[in-house]
Amino acid sequence: MTYKVGYAGDAEHTAAAAKDTVDVSRAKPTLTVDNNGKVYAYGKDVKFTAHLGTTYKNRTVELWADPAGSDKPNKLVKSGKVDSHGDLSVVLGLKRDTKVTAKFAGDARWQPRSVSSTVGAKVSVSMAVSRQYKSKKAWGQTYYYFHKTRNPLFTTKMPYYGGRAQRFDFQVYYQGKWYADTSKYFALATSGVSQVEFTGNHKEDVGWRFRVRSDYIDGASGDTVNSTTYGAWKYFTFTS
Repeated sequence: MTYKVGYAGDAEHTAAAAKDTVDVSRAKPTLTVDNNGKVYAYGKDVKFTAHLGTTYKNRTVELWADPAGSDKPNKLVKSGKVDSHGDLSVVLGLKRDTKVTAKFAGDARWQPRSVSSTVGAKVSVSMAVSRQYKSKKAWGQTYYYFHKTRNPLFTTKMPYYGGRAQRFDFQVYYQGKWYADTSKYFALATSGVSQVEFTGNHKEDVGWRFRVRSDYIDGASGDTVNSTTYGAWKYFTFTS
């Protein structure tokens, strides 16, 4: 705050003026934004609400969204006065992990403040099975049946990102339990598609039960812009 004083002068004194600036301590306002730490399905519309506590005159809040990945900039998604409850909300369709920041510029009695909430977004994962000669319910699941002379083909689809790979999990059923056989990473094409052919001497596989799934593993699948996501298991077996 700036103070000014002035003296008009008289017959014996000249006029004079002076000023000085004094820092007045301003209070720290209450400012929050919800949903921190939550993880959502790919593409889900999520409502974020910032709450601003008592202030003097300024009741305006900005909401910024910063999706993971260097190709997506931090962006102002809403700015406005909070409502009578002190709230300002925005709905975002989440396709990547996202940091949402609420900003208050301050006023004569209250400090500026900024707070953030970081949420996760899974990827969408689908797997199509092909080359089977039939599918039917068995052992409580839908099983795909293959002739021993055919190699099953599993086609995975997920959102593409540079360098992204799917993790392909393969398990075999033995004496009442599923056992992990192997997990390998396969790169996605720019279309978001990855195909895995299950090769081998399937004469030896007749009568055995298998299952596979595709996953996105945060950090291990080639990037960190989404949250770990496990696909649905696909069950299959071979016959003579």
